[in-house]
Amino acid sequence: MHNGSTGQAAAAAPARRSFARDGVATILVTAATMGLGLLTGVLVARTLGPDGRGALTAVLTTAQLLGWLFGMGCGKAVTYALSRDPRAGGRLLSTWTLMLLPVAAAAVLTGHLLLPTLLAAQPPETLELARLYLPMIALALLSELMLGLVLGDQDFRNFNALNFLQPAGVAVSYAVLWAVGLFTVETAVIAQAAMSTLVLVAALLILLRRHGVGRPDLALGRTTAWYALRTHGDVVGGVITQRLDLLIIPAFLPAAQVGLYALATSLSWLIVNLSSALATVVMPAAARRGRSGRDLVLNSLQATFAVGGVLGGGLFLFADIAIGLVYGPSFADSALPLRLLLPGAVLYAAASILLNGLYAENRPFTATLANLLGMAVTLGGLLLFLRSGGILAAAVVSTVAYALVFVAAAALYRRATGLPWRAFLPDPALLASLPRQLLNKPPPAAATAAGHTRE
Repeated sequence: MHNGSTGQAAAAAPARRSFARDGVATILVTAATMGLGLLTGVLVARTLGPDGRGALTAVLTTAQLLGWLFGMGCGKAVTYALSRDPRAGGRLLSTWTLMLLPVAAAAVLTGHLLLPTLLAAQPPETLELARLYLPMIALALLSELMLGLVLGDQDFRNFNALNFLQPAGVAVSYAVLWAVGLFTVETAVIAQAAMSTLVLVAALLILLRRHGVGRPDLALGRTTAWYALRTHGDVVGGVITQRLDLLIIPAFLPAAQVGLYALATSLSWLIVNLSSALATVVMPAAARRGRSGRDLVLNSLQATFAVGGVLGGGLFLFADIAIGLVYGPSFADSALPLRLLLPGAVLYAAASILLNGLYAENRPFTATLANLLGMAVTLGGLLLFLRSGGILAAAVVSTVAYALVFVAAAALYRRATGLPWRAFLPDPALLASLPRQLLNKPPPAAATAAGHTRE
């Protein structure tokens, strides 16, 4: 029995090292991407001001949201299918490309119908620019497919590189446009479109070289579409909970208010984006480990709370100073909405870990319930309070919705796993051993044994 346990531990060691390596790489790429986002945000704020930032946000957000809503969960579906059958790449590529073309056409048509309402408070030139940008929805859908296939190949290096290429290219393009005096809302939109196209072409070349183009497979399309639809409810609920405020606000408030709120949300979402990178790696790792993967989910949850608490607390305390120094005095009114959003952002970051834990437990419908609750609260609250309360009401509604998603996710994960509530709390033995570890002192035997219960 001892030899068998030793063999299992030895076999698990490479998997643990691989998980750590992939997780660290993904988090570092996400952090670098966030840094580029901050730089481009500063450039937009300093150059275009609140009105320009609001117009750019309105144009980009509409197409981005419609791409997510019409994406059908194809990214997760092809990732799962290709992970199970590495020979299916060519058939998945051709099958899903054909499936997404009519979906993309429907999304673009829907955008044309909704834009006059969604951008009702914006000037005519912003509405026209948003119409010209709508075909990018098709590229967003195809990019989700391509990146899902790259991830299904377990090609984490190219997956991270492609995810970094978009913001890096946009940052360089913005800097060049600014340097030559051509940085406007219109040229910023062109830069975004060009980099999205480049990422799609790069991903397609990688997949064609690896898999080629297979014959479309109706049976494969049907089975993967069913998997996609099972996950799409959670995707749609999450997107609406996260971004509905930015989609609705341009219909009620002027561009300057949109710009102030967009800055507050982008800063608060630094916390969520960093944890989402960890959640992306946690889900497949936890699924692969079975019941022992629950320890990984809970440890990741606690790590997310620790990191989110530090980042959120720092932003909360120094919001006025940071915004004034980095973005300028014209964005001073973003500080209070940011403070209102931060508690919810920390909780939503933690919820993303638990929701991916539910995916690892093969409970996609259960994960959907938590985000549907957040979606309902976000939609109802914004419709009731946005017109009278402005961006402060939007911030309060959003943070309440995020908090409810976390509470629901925790309750649903506990019910799915049968774990006691005390399992969600940090391990006291591990906390007690931390000072010794920092001082390079060996922990006592009891703490060492307790530390092995969670990876």
